Order: sequence, then structure tokens, then C-alpha cells
Amino acid sequence: MTTATATVGPAAAARTGMRQLSTRALLGLHIIPGAMMTIGFVLFAPIAAAAGFPPIAAVIAAIGLVLVPIELGVLAWASRIEGAGPGGLIPYRQRLPLRRAAWLVPVLILLGFLGFGLHQAIEPALIRGFFGWLPDWYVTPIQMDLVSGYSATAWIVTLAGYLALNGFVGPIVEELYFRGFLLPRMERFGRWAPLVNVSLFSLYHFWSPWQIVARVLGIGPTVYAVRRTRNVYLGMAVHCTLNTIGIVLVASMVLSRI
Repeated sequence: MTTATATVGPAAAARTGMRQLSTRALLGLHIIPGAMMTIGFVLFAPIAAAAGFPPIAAVIAAIGLVLVPIELGVLAWASRIEGAGPGGLIPYRQRLPLRRAAWLVPVLILLGFLGFGLHQAIEPALIRGFFGWLPDWYVTPIQMDLVSGYSATAWIVTLAGYLALNGFVGPIVEELYFRGFLLPRMERFGRWAPLVNVSLFSLYHFWSPWQIVARVLGIGPTVYAVRRTRNVYLGMAVHCTLNTIGIVLVASMVLSRI
């Protein structure tokens, strides 16, 4: 990866023991998977509609068929290039004492809900002001007033896939990729590394760009905690829990309208 790395500084070397990715490489590795995911969402949307499934099914398909393979593929490629096993590729695997995790995880989940909740005050205005040109199915892939327009079977299959892929598989892969792989390779930014990481992670969500600030507020504390504890599993636990709670709430509303 010599063409895509920058000279590692003393502080970064002491912390991660690995070379640092260049700014160009970091931008590409953060942005390209999100762009491909969004293209997949747009391409799968008419296919889902023709099959009698709601637009959220296209998001789910893009996660499983585009996003996860790309990010796991990059990890596999990097492992071959660096000649590193899991421990070298994902250095943030230090043990987190159970007593510390028992209070840290709930606090980070609470901060996550607080960040996303605060953003709700301005999100509708952001959508109207900057993203009103996007079609309704793109902005709101689950529209409660249209739930009855799809069969119960379509919804059950969709919600099951939503929980599996957006509640567990997607977040786990994202944390491995963004916090486990990329974050340690941007230590040259020093104390700003978590902010750069979460900002690029938020930007990568092209399929919901109105939530860029929301993700910085909601996920930012977790990124800082992962870097401080050097434990990527902490990010997985928080990310999966936040997504799963949101999915369960949405699913309960959908099921009540079938």
C-alpha cells in the first residue's frame, strides 16, 4: 500500500505501530463504498417496486449485495497487501473490562439517541430546504401512510431482512471497516482523528445526506470511545443496539398497520 500511505508520525506509530493512509486514500476508502451503496439503492428500487416490496427493501438489498461485499473485500485486499492477520489488520482489539463496558455502552447509547434526537428539530427543515428535489421513496423508504399498499408477507420478509442486515450484519461490518481498519490508519490527525473519521463516515451515507450532522452528534462519542479504549467491539455493541432499537420501533408501527 505504498502508493496510498503517508509517512507515519511518532505519536501515530507509538499508538498503532502501522503506516498511515494518505488523505486521498482515506477519502476514497470512506466515500466510494457509500457511493456504490447509493447507486445500488437507486437501481434496486424499481426492482423492489415491481416485485411488490416497499422502497426500504432496496436499501436492504444494497446493504447485503453491495455495501457488505465491498467493505469486506477491501479488508481482504488490505490483509493480503499488508500480509497481516486479524490482529494486525484490526489493531483496536484490546480487552475492555466488563465493569467498564457495563456503564460505557449504555452511556454511549444514550448519547447516541440524544444526538439523533436533537437533530430531529432541524431535520425536516433540512430536507425541505436542500433535498426536496429527491423523490419521496428515496427520502422516506418507509412511508406509514402507504404501509397497507404492500402485502403482509412482503412486510414480514422486508422487516426480517431489515433487522438482520441493518441491525447486525451492516453495523458489524461498518465498525470493522471504519473503526477497526480505517481509524487506526488515520492517527496522524492526532486527537482530531475520531472527528475526521465520524465526519467522513457520516458523509459516506449518500442515501441519507440530511443526517450528516445527526451522525456526527450521535456516533461521534462512540468513535472517541473506541479510539480511547482501542476496542472495536465497543463500537459494534453501540452501533448494533442503536440500529436495532430504531428498527424495532419502526417495525412495531408497520406491523400495527398491516
